[in-house]
Order: sequence, then C-alpha cells, then structure tokens
Amino acid sequence: MNAASLSHGVVDTPLTFLQRRQVEDPAYGNRTGFSTLFPFSAGLHGVNQVQNYFFAHVLIVMLCALILMTIGLRLTQKVISTLRHLTVLGNPDRQGYWKYNKTTWWPLLKRYLTYAPLWKDRHNREIYVSENVSLGCIPSRGHFLLIAMYTISNMAYCLVLPYSDGHTIVLVNLRGRSGMLAALNMIPTIVFALRNNPLIGFLNTPYDTFNLFHRWLGRIVVVEGVMHTVAWIVVTHKQGSWAAVKMGITDGPHAVSYMAGMVAVVAALILLVQSLSPLRHAFYETFLNVHKLMVITFLVGVYVHLKWDNLPQIPWAVAVMLFYGLEYIVRVYRIVYHNYSRRYGWTEIEAEALEAEATRLTFKLPRPWHPKPGSHVHVYIPTLSWLSSHPFSVAWNDVHYVSRGRAGNSLPITEKEDFDFDRKTELAGTVSLIVRARAGFTRKLWEKAKAQPDRKWRTRGALEGPYGGHDSLRSYGTLVLFAGGVGITHQVQYVKDLVQGYHENTCAARKVVLIWSVPNTEALEWVRPWMDEILKMPGRKDILTIKLFITKPRARHETQTRTGSISTFPGRCNPQTVLDQEIRERTGAMAVTVCGPGAFGDAVRKAVRKRVQVGVIDFIEEAFSY
Repeated sequence: MNAASLSHGVVDTPLTFLQRRQVEDPAYGNRTGFSTLFPFSAGLHGVNQVQNYFFAHVLIVMLCALILMTIGLRLTQKVISTLRHLTVLGNPDRQGYWKYNKTTWWPLLKRYLTYAPLWKDRHNREIYVSENVSLGCIPSRGHFLLIAMYTISNMAYCLVLPYSDGHTIVLVNLRGRSGMLAALNMIPTIVFALRNNPLIGFLNTPYDTFNLFHRWLGRIVVVEGVMHTVAWIVVTHKQGSWAAVKMGITDGPHAVSYMAGMVAVVAALILLVQSLSPLRHAFYETFLNVHKLMVITFLVGVYVHLKWDNLPQIPWAVAVMLFYGLEYIVRVYRIVYHNYSRRYGWTEIEAEALEAEATRLTFKLPRPWHPKPGSHVHVYIPTLSWLSSHPFSVAWNDVHYVSRGRAGNSLPITEKEDFDFDRKTELAGTVSLIVRARAGFTRKLWEKAKAQPDRKWRTRGALEGPYGGHDSLRSYGTLVLFAGGVGITHQVQYVKDLVQGYHENTCAARKVVLIWSVPNTEALEWVRPWMDEILKMPGRKDILTIKLFITKPRARHETQTRTGSISTFPGRCNPQTVLDQEIRERTGAMAVTVCGPGAFGDAVRKAVRKRVQVGVIDFIEEAFSY
C-alpha cells in the first residue's frame, strides 16, 4: 500500500497517515490489517522463497553428505576390525600381518587431522582464566574444520541477497533467509543434544562429539534468530516508525505470532549466555534446570510463531518437538524399567566414603543389567539433587539370583552355577561407580557418606543408561590402557572383558597393559575388590601387566616395586616413554585408550600421534567435556 497521502499540500508519512485514519475511523485498523498497512512486515511478501528453499536444501545435502561420509568411514573400520578379529582367532601367527600400516596416507591423516588438537598439543585440558573460571576445551582439528565449514556456509547463505533491489527488499529477504535457516538448524541442534540420539550408535560417534556440535549449532540458531528479529524490526520501523513495531506485537491478527517470536528470541539469548563455558561449569546444576526450561519456552514460542501465521516451516518445528518429547518418553521408560519393580520399589543405593575423597556408589537394581565395557550412566539421587542427573563411568556390574524370600537375599551367579535361563524375573543386577569428590553434587555425596558411623549412606534413586561402550577392543593384539585418577573406572571393565576373552579364545588380545596414575596409594582402594577379582581370573598372568604410578608418595615404602606382573613407580607417568616401550614389544595391531584429567589425556594423545606411522596404532579417548 502507498502510505503517502496529501493533506493541505503536505505529504504525510506512513505514521501520520496511519494515526489520522485511526482517529477518524477507529475500525480502520481492524478492517485494513497490519499486513495491508505494512506489507513487508507480514507473511512472505517480498521474500524469495525459491532461493530460501534452495539454500535450505543445500544445508540438508551437506548434513546428509557428512553423515554418509561418517557411515562409510565407520563401515570401513568395522570391516577391517572384523577381518582382523576373525583371521587372528583362527591363527594367532597372523598377528604380524596386522602390525604394520598398509598405506602411508591414513597414518598421516590420523596424525594431522583426526587425532590432532586444533593448535599444538592442547585439547581436553581446560583453559582457566582464574582458579574457578574455565573457558572449556579446544576442539580437535577435524571438529574445528567441520564447525567452521558449517558456520561459514550458514553466514554466506544469509548474505546472498538481492542488493540491487533496494534496502527494504534486502532486509525482507534477510529476514526470510535467516528465519528459514534458523528453523531448519533447530532439527540437528535438538537431535544432537539427545542422549538417546540414534545417530550415536549408528555412526559409532560418542555423545561428547554430538554435544560439541549441538553447542555450536545452537549458537548458529541464536544468531540467525536474532538476525531474523532485527531485520523485521528495522523493516517495520522503516515503514511506520516505532508505532508500527508496537502495533505488530500488540494489536491485530499477527500480534500473537510476533510476540511468540520475541519470546523465543529472548529464550534463545538466555540459552546462549547461560551455556557459555564459565557459567555452565561453575553452576552446572542450575545450568541444566534453566536450560531445560528455556528450551521448552523456545520451542513453544517458535511453534506458535509459525503456526499463527501458517508459515511453511511448521513441519520442522513439529518434528523438533516430537524428537524432543519422544526422547524424554524413552528416557523415562528406561529409568522406570531398570530401576523400579512392585516387589522391591526403587533402586537401593549405597554410598561408601573412601579415602582420597572418593565415593563408591553401588546400585542394587531390581532387574539384570548388562552394560558394555566403556559404558557410562547418568545418576539420579533425589535426596541430594532433585532435578539433575550426573554422568559417571561404570566401574563394575554383577548379575544376581534373587531368592523367593525376603528382598535383598541374593547370590551372585558364578561360572559353576547351573541355573534356569527361563527364570528371568528372579535375576537382579548390581552396578558400581567411583565418584571423585570435587564440587557441588559429588562433594555433597562424599560428605554425606563420610558423616555416617560406618561411612556408608543408604538411600534410593535411579540409573539412566547405559550409554556409550561403542568401542570394542577385542580385535587388537596389544592394548595399552591409560587411566588418570578416577579414570580407572572406565578401564576396569575393558580389562575384565579382555582377560575373559583371552581365556575363552574369543578375542585377539595377546598383551594388555594397564597404566594407572594416582596421587597416593590410598586411591588404590577405590577399585581393590574388582582388581582382586580380575587377578584371580584364569589366563590373567599370561596377558595382563599393570603399572602403577604414584605421583605424590607419602612414605618411603611407596617406591619402585615389582610383584609378578604388577609394578609400582614413584612420580608422574611419562606417556611417551611408556608407550615407546610397549610399541617395541607389541603383538599385532595396537589400540591406546585413555580416561583421566585433560592434561593427562593430551599427553597420551601427543605420544600416540608421534608414533602412528610406526604401525597400526589407534587412539580412543573417553572424556566428559560437556
């Protein structure tokens, strides 16, 4: 509509025209409507939808291409792993064939891209600006390239605009483009954040990686959402000053849509600020609760914004909410199934305060539970933290008979027992974790247990999981497992699985070396019951070597000792020295895994990268950087 009119020879502005008509005829605004008064501020008028859909499809193709590339890589790795496993099982002498690299480019790719930090050697060691303020971790080189490529492409697509058509048309198309891309990017942003994201298992990619991409995609969505909002405000102001902006969000048929959009943008900005690493790590439990509330607010706001104006991105918003809602339904179902029964109620938890400020958590589940080696769980203890869950590696698990008498009377299943496989309802599980007391939840847990007369606190709660455990180590001839501090919990299950597989001739492993770096000998008590059980397993002496590094020995007797295949050394572990020795004495292909503090993990990563060209050496790191 041409808003200019003549009155006594004076050209009216759109605002003057609008105000006079509303005064002369109050029903005018209702009859005419916001979209008629300000056509470039409502609907898709002036928006090049063909070009918008083109760039949306380009983004979809890009995401699908990345997924297909990952599938191809994982399938290749799986085929090689399976062939290596099968050929070595049939003839152990074939280990030598898998010992050396068959190409020159793949080791170089691992050294300079897939295993490489963004800059020099720092990756999972957090950057601290002060004692309590962390900026988080630096992404790997490969992750950075993917993030940079996707971010730059999004920004480039937003800037491909009809600059020759005038300022207003440029802003209108910027509004349409940024809004469409923001709506599209919501889908991977939400999917990548879900713990039960099917892509985790399908692509054999850890949740930690998806969470990294989730954070960066979320930032892209926020930036595009703000661009969308600012472009609408500028165009509306250009057509009718601030009165038009106020009218758009308070009066007329579009007000609900625009107000919902504003609410969604505010929620997105809150999400952006409170998810920054210093705030996220300093107030993690508060972050989780506020994050969930703001995500729901954002999704509802976006849906109302789209639905009220019948915009074409409605199916995307519906898909996002369905993914989000269904994942929580699956999560609740798994929690209830594994943790509740009519006979026993909710899972019993025993928290035992150990020396060196650690807590041994034992969950007595009403049903059997079979996590894979390397799995982790999320822990719910309502008496300590009502709304939050916390991730921890699974250190040990058992399956028990449950007697028909009183609950709690149970016997562990042993290899010599002959039991009825049909009696599934009479089996129960026990899962154990080690939790290092740091701050917040973990500190409260340790102090609560320590305050009890027997240093054991009993309550009820739940486990969610298991998650992870996608990396099988059974096809490697040599395994070097590094653990720093409480990171031993990630490695214990692998050690048990490999020793058992060696005895049963179901894995290719012929040498397993466990390297554990701890501050003092008191920390050895964290896993003593389970290590004692492993040391009694048949075949253990033939395959397992344990090297303990005591970084802060408190007495003279904590010096270098050797008892059979167990060695103790004072001082810090030098991953390069230890790894070089094992490489010289390796059998077949080698895998190196690490779980521990960021600096320790970075040192192991550096040592592996220096030697990947010597032979087949794969690197696996377990980290909770979110």
